[in-house]
Amino acid sequence: MKRPVILSVVLAGLLSLSACSLPIRQGGNVEIQAEARRLAAVQLGKLDGLVTPEEREQVVGQLEWLLSLRRLRENGGEREPSPREEQLVSRLNQLYEDYTRRYLGDLGSWSADEEKIEQLTAYTVKDGGLEAVEGKDAYQDLWNQVGAMLPEGSLDAFDRFTVFTDGAEEILAYVVPTDDAGARWELAVDPEDAGDGASFAETVMHEYCHYLTLNNGQVDYGGQPTYGCYAESDLAARPNSYLNAFYRTFWSDYLDDRLADPETYGFYLRHSDDFLTSYAATSPSEDIAESFAYFVLYDQAEGEGLQAQKQNFFYAYPELVTFRDQARARMGL
Repeated sequence: MKRPVILSVVLAGLLSLSACSLPIRQGGNVEIQAEARRLAAVQLGKLDGLVTPEEREQVVGQLEWLLSLRRLRENGGEREPSPREEQLVSRLNQLYEDYTRRYLGDLGSWSADEEKIEQLTAYTVKDGGLEAVEGKDAYQDLWNQVGAMLPEGSLDAFDRFTVFTDGAEEILAYVVPTDDAGARWELAVDPEDAGDGASFAETVMHEYCHYLTLNNGQVDYGGQPTYGCYAESDLAARPNSYLNAFYRTFWSDYLDDRLADPETYGFYLRHSDDFLTSYAATSPSEDIAESFAYFVLYDQAEGEGLQAQKQNFFYAYPELVTFRDQARARMGL
């Protein structure tokens, strides 16, 4: 089931420059060399056991140079990556994509046709009730269906409910803020896709996680990001936010590679063991939302792999465990 990339418009500012002028870095600090080899293994993912020693050294050389430039910049108090750093990130992504085609097969691409969306009805939400402002007043049961899955009061921050359709088995639901600060929100649902109970429940929890992780208590819209914290094009995660903790735990070693070419499927092919679904690999925002849906709806994951770690990430937060318990009780799980 496709879902929209809501509020996850990734930073696409990395330059797509030819790297023919970027030779492989030789030598360098021993600490940087060790970190470059560690990062090479992480960023190669499934390619790590497939590439030749020469191909691996190409990656390590570029990473050594990138890390050296980054250290010099940070020691000088500069926050923004230099053009040369961006060149190196682009070059590394090109290497990873070439190796992925060579060893793992066709890359493919992400696609979502949002031009077909037709709004059926729009409601304002007042004191938990609905008032139709556009279209037929025929979908109150759909709002109630969503509310029945969530703990009491979970929709208090929502002041708009939109019913739309883009056809069966496309976008099932989405959430977006209705103000600039992210304090008030809109929920939108496609009734054509609401009949599949399991898929609908997963999507409701996924979208509700976007609200939990992207509201004004968790992120700043239009604000300057704290250095080292996760940020997207229109928002900056706060240091102690759920999203920033998730990013620092699971994404900091290869976010640059994901952002270098957000449309390619190759990143997921290289790291499919890291994600609960392929859609989770599009961004940290989508990854945490997919992981949260699994956390709420399924038993605690076993094992030490990244998929299990992501699903179990939320047990560190008592308020989210309480949310899970209450939601599951309301759904009879």
